[in-house]
Parts: sequence; C-alpha cells; structure tokens
Amino acid sequence: MRLSGLNRGLRALLCLGATLASIPHAQAAFHLWTIREIYTDASGSLQFMELFDFNSNENFVNGMTINVSNVGNTQTHSFTIPGSSLPGNTANHALLFGTAGLQAAGGPAPDYIIPNGFLFSAGGSISFFGANSGSYTAMPTDGVNSRTWAGGNAANSPVNYNGATGFVVAPEPGALALLGVGCFAALFRRRDARR
Repeated sequence: MRLSGLNRGLRALLCLGATLASIPHAQAAFHLWTIREIYTDASGSLQFMELFDFNSNENFVNGMTINVSNVGNTQTHSFTIPGSSLPGNTANHALLFGTAGLQAAGGPAPDYIIPNGFLFSAGGSISFFGANSGSYTAMPTDGVNSRTWAGGNAANSPVNYNGATGFVVAPEPGALALLGVGCFAALFRRRDARR
C-alpha cells in the first residue's frame, strides 16, 4: 500500500510537470524588428533609419549590431546598440537611429545616435538582427523624401520609440551658399559703415 501511494504521488508530480511545460512562456527576443524607412540628405549629415515591430517582447536589442555596406562591399559601417533592454511592450513601436542633427532639423529625438554618413546614399545593403536585412538602391538626397523599405520613395516621417514623429527639413546646398554670401556681404557692409 505504501508503494502505491508513492506511485500516485510521483504520477501527480509528473503530470504537474508536463502541464507546466506545456504552458507557453513569454520570451523576450529581438529578431522580429523590420526596417521601415531610411533617409539621407545630400551631405549625409542628416540621416535616419527607422525600424518597426508589430510584436511584443522584442526588447533585447542591446548589444546587437547593424552593418551597412556600400554597393561594392568595399566599405562597411557598423553600429552596436548600447545600453540596456527596451522598456515596456515593443508591439507597434518604432526604433529611430539618427544623426545628431536630426532633431534640430525637425525630426524627433533619435533613440540611438549614428555617425554622419552611416548610410551610403548611392545604395548598398543593411545587415542587422531583425527580419528584413537586404540591399537598397540609391536613396533620394533631395532633403524631403526617404526610401521606404517596402520600395519607393515617400516624404520622410521618422518615429521614435516613444511615438514622437517629425518631418526632417534639410537645407538645400544652394540655400546654405546664399546664406554664406549674405553673411559675408553683411560683414563687409558693417566694416564699410565704420569708416
């Protein structure tokens, strides 16, 4: 009798273990992020890459690397994501990688700062921890349009992890030159007025 009681207890424990093992567990990962939009101005000083995630629990992006190579694979730029895991639920969130001047040009604050010229405007490939690494063709450099990863160009619309959005307005090279000439002329005019 004592043995049959022990067998029943063992069977109950095994049954409980099997039940617990069959319950789905939430596991955080990082591999379901997708590239949604890339942008550069003509100088490469204003750039961004926006990732998006439809899924929950994709928080562990810290330590992951993004590699961008030019068309001939002769140059590669790498960025390793610093810091700790992303907070909260990642479902329907964007991650914004942008150059330091992006926010001053109308974009939202980047979640991560990438160096100027990180993306190759003439095209190349992006290899990263997410679901849609691949090549891209020459990007628009008009300061207005970005390349959507689905294909085609559209007005830029960067979004960061907190949901802030913006529109980057890159100054045209001709406008910068005109501004420089105007400042130079004002300096000489002021100098002539002192005489």
